[in-house]
Amino acid sequence: MLGCEYGCKDAVEVLLKNGADVSLTDGLGHDCAYYARIGDNIDILALIKAAVEDSSKARDTMKKGQPEQKKWNRLHAQEEVNVKLYQKEYNAQELELENQDLKDRMREVQEEQRMLLDRISGLQLQLNEEQMFADDLENEKDELKKILSTKEKQQEESLRTIEALKAKLKYYEVDFVASGSNFGNRKEDLLLKQGQVFAVESQSRSMLRPLELSLPNQSSSSEKETLKKELDNMRACYGAAKEEITKLQRELSHKISECTALASECERTKVESDGQIKQLEDALKDVQKRMFDSEGKVKQMQTHFLALKDHLTNEAASGNSKLTEELKDQLKEMKTKYEGASAEVGKLRNQIKQNELLVAEFKRDEGRLVEENKRLQKELVKLEMERDKRGRNVVELEGQLRETAVKLARSVTSEKFENMKSLLSNEVNEKARKLAEMEGEHEKLQAEILLLKRESESQKAKLAQHVKPEDHEQMRSGFERKNEELGKTISELSQKNQTLQKELERLQVDNKMLKQQIQMLKTEIKSQNVPLKIHEELKKTNDLTVGDLTKKLFEITKKYNESKAEAEKLLAEKNDLNENISLFQAVYLSPEQHKKEVEALKSNGIELEKQLAELQKKYDDEQAKVCKLVSENTVIRETLRDQYVLATTHEEIKTVLNNTLEKTNRELSDLKEKTEEIKQEFMRVNEENGTLKNKVTLLQNQLQTEYISLKDHETTVTSLNKGMQELQENNVAIMAEYKRGQEEILQLHAEIEAQKKELDTIQECIKSKYAPVASFEDREQSFEAMVKELRAQLQEQVQKCRESEEENKKCKQENEKLKNGVLSIQNDLQQNYILAEKSHEMEKMFTSKMEELNKQLRELLQKYTGEKEEKDELQESTQQPITMQGQPLSVEQIEALKKALGHTIEDLKEALRSKKECYDKETLKVGELQQELSGLKKSSIPLVEYTQMKEMLEQEIVAIKNTLKEKEEENQVKNEEILKLQSEIQLTQQALTDLESKEVIDISEYKSMKSTLEAQINSIAENLSNMNKKYEEACEEALQAKKSELSLKDEKELLQLRSCSIEQEIKDQKERCDKSLTTIIDLQKRIQESAKQVEAKDNKITELLNDVERLKQALNGLSQLTYTTGTPSKRQNQQVELLQNQVKTLQQQLADAKRQHQEVVSVYRTHLLSAVQGHMDEDVQAALLQIIRMRQGLVC
Repeated sequence: MLGCEYGCKDAVEVLLKNGADVSLTDGLGHDCAYYARIGDNIDILALIKAAVEDSSKARDTMKKGQPEQKKWNRLHAQEEVNVKLYQKEYNAQELELENQDLKDRMREVQEEQRMLLDRISGLQLQLNEEQMFADDLENEKDELKKILSTKEKQQEESLRTIEALKAKLKYYEVDFVASGSNFGNRKEDLLLKQGQVFAVESQSRSMLRPLELSLPNQSSSSEKETLKKELDNMRACYGAAKEEITKLQRELSHKISECTALASECERTKVESDGQIKQLEDALKDVQKRMFDSEGKVKQMQTHFLALKDHLTNEAASGNSKLTEELKDQLKEMKTKYEGASAEVGKLRNQIKQNELLVAEFKRDEGRLVEENKRLQKELVKLEMERDKRGRNVVELEGQLRETAVKLARSVTSEKFENMKSLLSNEVNEKARKLAEMEGEHEKLQAEILLLKRESESQKAKLAQHVKPEDHEQMRSGFERKNEELGKTISELSQKNQTLQKELERLQVDNKMLKQQIQMLKTEIKSQNVPLKIHEELKKTNDLTVGDLTKKLFEITKKYNESKAEAEKLLAEKNDLNENISLFQAVYLSPEQHKKEVEALKSNGIELEKQLAELQKKYDDEQAKVCKLVSENTVIRETLRDQYVLATTHEEIKTVLNNTLEKTNRELSDLKEKTEEIKQEFMRVNEENGTLKNKVTLLQNQLQTEYISLKDHETTVTSLNKGMQELQENNVAIMAEYKRGQEEILQLHAEIEAQKKELDTIQECIKSKYAPVASFEDREQSFEAMVKELRAQLQEQVQKCRESEEENKKCKQENEKLKNGVLSIQNDLQQNYILAEKSHEMEKMFTSKMEELNKQLRELLQKYTGEKEEKDELQESTQQPITMQGQPLSVEQIEALKKALGHTIEDLKEALRSKKECYDKETLKVGELQQELSGLKKSSIPLVEYTQMKEMLEQEIVAIKNTLKEKEEENQVKNEEILKLQSEIQLTQQALTDLESKEVIDISEYKSMKSTLEAQINSIAENLSNMNKKYEEACEEALQAKKSELSLKDEKELLQLRSCSIEQEIKDQKERCDKSLTTIIDLQKRIQESAKQVEAKDNKITELLNDVERLKQALNGLSQLTYTTGTPSKRQNQQVELLQNQVKTLQQQLADAKRQHQEVVSVYRTHLLSAVQGHMDEDVQAALLQIIRMRQGLVC
């Protein structure tokens, strides 16, 4: 099929001669004729048609001449053998020719792939050129923007000059008009003067001198000449101004045409760049299509070769093994070549993807430039919006002041509030009295129980001498039951007492809250008129606290992630180590080693207890800090509450208080119901006790008749011992199989290494052209499958061993239990043997006493009514056990009981008085505080605006602090878990070192441990990278949303005036970018240096830890030697001291390394703190964010 498709006539002829089947089809259902038509080779089509006709004829002849063929086969069997041999030789030659043809074809494919690579490199060069062209376009854009700015400046200057000239023209025109009028006036004045002078001269010509008439004519001629000069000057200036105006208009038209040309050029360049990008994308798509076609062709070649391989294997089954082996080798070589070709195809794909990414980056850069221009335009809009907002805020503040005045008018009066408080205080007093009564009853009952116990002990001592044994036993059982019943009543009363104490605590908390509210109202009333300076200072402090808290959050999240990763690693190590230890300790522990390990574990337990105590101290300190923070939070929240009580709030408080009263009443009713339920349960328990006692008697009778003999016990023990021996033998057999499995694994490892060496030699031979990755991966997968199977077998054997051990342990435990049971039964039979008649009598006595005790319980429950009835009931309860004994008590005992009861009653009354006095004092304090509150409310005016702002800021602080506390608590928990796991891992490591000294640990298990840990690390790294990507995407989306909101507002206003400012800002930002890049480079260098230092320190730490473990092992070995010898020598003591000194030095080095590491981290944190506080520019902050991301990548 491949030969038909690519036009290889020789290959098709050879295959047809060798008897290739023309009717075969590929996975797509196409045959050889289809591929010959695609190839457009007439000769190949003719050959295939002839082959199809021959095959059809041969089938017909085969069907017709089957009987003749059988005869011919019998006669000419020997001849066919000879012919087959000859044909095989001929076929081998033809296959060699085919291989050569296929090699030529492969060379052509390689040349085509090289051509593709050259074309891809050309496309990459084109992409680079286009990127350069795009950069040039951007530079040209910048230059054009600069030219535009300069020209716009020139335009502005020219406009200013035109306006100045227009103003001058107007000025000159006004002056000219004024000068004309003045000139006319002057003429009139001159004529009048001349007339007057002429008249004067005519009058005095006879009398005065006649020669003085020439002077006025000379002055008028000089004035006319000056006026003519001024007119000429004005006309010249007017003509020059007109010429300047025409020139400026020409320049303006020229500049406008230049601007339009530049805009058209920009649009043209954009269109050209878009067209080039589209062409590149089309070219990339064509290349991808060709690559997919080439891959399909390669797959078809592979299928063809597999068919050839099957054909050759079939022929090889008949004979000529050498030829088949050679052909197999050739096929393997061809496979490797095809695998190399597929690898090259993958490389080409990767290159195409990289080109696509470059195109996408080019598009993103263009978008970023456009967005920067928009952002610079929008910042001015933001400033204007802020001004508008400030004006609105002023208006809102005035409205809020008016609303506060209205609210004050609606506020509740102090008298109503005091009435509510008085009602609440009365209810609290009633509940406190009830609580005191219940506590008094509880204490009385305790005193009664103590007295009854003393009486019972004294009566037992006396009755042991005088009373009969049967009566004594009856009395004892009665007192025991009575004690049990009293204990139950005590538990019930203690539960009631606990509920009442909880209610008291709630009321105390409410009182505390009211006190805090009063104090906060005082402080707020004092600070009614807050200045703006204090408000701004509070804002700044809150911003700083928010920044610090965000930094702490960031650090805590980092520590949390690190602690999580460490905890997971430690858990994995712990599980694996526990499995190893459970396996090896079950098989290889000796009693001496067990003792030593027990001693070591005891010492470790003592150390862990010390550590626990230290951790508990730290935990208490941290809890105290948490309590302080909680108190601060409550104080802050209370400061932000309103300084007055609204009518709505008053009604809400009323409803809440009514609800609380209803809830308390319900709780009291529930408590009563619970007491009744407890009584019923007590009755049931008594009945169950009676039934159980009956069962006990029956069981005792059965034990007397049906107990196990010692002979049966010995037979069971012997059978169990035999089972133990069999299990031990099975364990030995399993261990032998396990060792065999280990040896097989080692052999497999050796075979794998040999095969790897062979593969290395093959790769060195083929590196010039191809890299056979697929075959190597297939072999690795096969070997990994074998290793997995062996591991599964090992695990099954280990599980069998564990099950056998557990069965042994269970058998031992059952034997011990049986022995203990037999001994206990024998002791009971010897000591407590009771006849059936006595048991019936005891049952009757029990039933009668149960009824009497039930009566006593009812009487005790009726003692809640009053104190006088309590005395009578106590006397009756003391007299009832005396009547049950059948003998009267002495007078001295009765008087002692009365005295004790009197003392207890007096003590209870004193306690009641003290509690009442405390409660009265607290109520007085509450009343005083309420009066102060009412006075403060009458003279108070609320500051709603200030409190609202303060509430918003403090709510944010509280939320951030809560998150910080949660993170800190989680970190504490994780740290405690990590410490526990580390301690457990140290113990397990010590056990592993002991086992390693015996050379028991398996290599395969170690490798599996390593692989699992590496997989966990990789998964954690992937999760972190995904989280970082998601965070970046969210940031980008937020920025885009903000930009889209701002881009809708007034983009076309004042573009000419803003262009100059935008260009200046662009220049400033470029300078800032350069500065930020330099800072980024410096910080990157520092980060790299710090990372190197950290790695070096980590390596040192690991080395030191290894040294410490070695020293511990050496010390353990020395301790074992001292334990065995008993009396250590002086040399051993010296060695121990040297080792201890080495351990101390290593610990000091560890501490120094940790200090240095913390110093580096603190320096790095100071850099980050200066950036996060907001004192730096946006560009520098962005650069520092990039550094943080790089640091996260390093950590991952």
